[in-house]
Amino acid sequence: MNWLRVFFHGGLTSYRALFAWINPWIFLPVLVVYPVFQTVFFVYLGRAADVADDAFFVIGNSFVAAAVTGLFGMGQAIAGERRFQTLPVLLASPASRLALFLGRAVPTMANGFVVATITFVLGAALMGVTIDRAAYGGLALALAASCFACAALGLCVGSLTFRARSIGVFADAISAALLLVTGANVPLERLPDVLQSVSAYIPLTHGLHAARALATGASVTDVLPQIRDELLVGAAYFAAGLLLLRYFERDGRRAGSFERF
Repeated sequence: MNWLRVFFHGGLTSYRALFAWINPWIFLPVLVVYPVFQTVFFVYLGRAADVADDAFFVIGNSFVAAAVTGLFGMGQAIAGERRFQTLPVLLASPASRLALFLGRAVPTMANGFVVATITFVLGAALMGVTIDRAAYGGLALALAASCFACAALGLCVGSLTFRARSIGVFADAISAALLLVTGANVPLERLPDVLQSVSAYIPLTHGLHAARALATGASVTDVLPQIRDELLVGAAYFAAGLLLLRYFERDGRRAGSFERF
């Protein structure tokens, strides 16, 4: 019972704190307008370069919007604790670390899902992309798996707040890399062999593969292996994030660096 209380109330309170000191209207330009314009840009770039069809870029950039939300949302959920000097209190509590940080990941995942859905709907409407409605359920499943994997990657990025003043630089660099390495805007077969090998271990790659297969007529059963792989990648990153947090926590206790920037 206490585990669930930490999971639900802790996660909700942390998510609300992300927006405590800013105007809520910032959600519109940052999490709606920006990814939609990014989608339109890459669609026209793809047309000029004759790389892929419009649906390729609409799906790719919609998933990237979820990734950015997961990276920054989960990262800032941890960085904010340190900025407002509540991190020592949080880590001193006997609460389960899994409940603490999984509870913070769920609202971020939900936010990423909503942002990606809005980006997909608006991008498809603007670019005239149509996808069979029968694929929507599978697309939602692939997107949910990708949101989990990206939030897990955000947990790894957030752990770096123990060593850096701001995680924004890391999140920006990683989100830019996701545009390329995951095949979001460049077909994987056109990437160097090294990047193709690396992409299999990066969040979004398997989710995007499943989503594009669904958009071209594949059934949910056909893409279950890709969705499973996306969940496995997410689980691996989440476990790595928890281990990094544990390591930095112990080192911070030893050095007394929780409140030093």
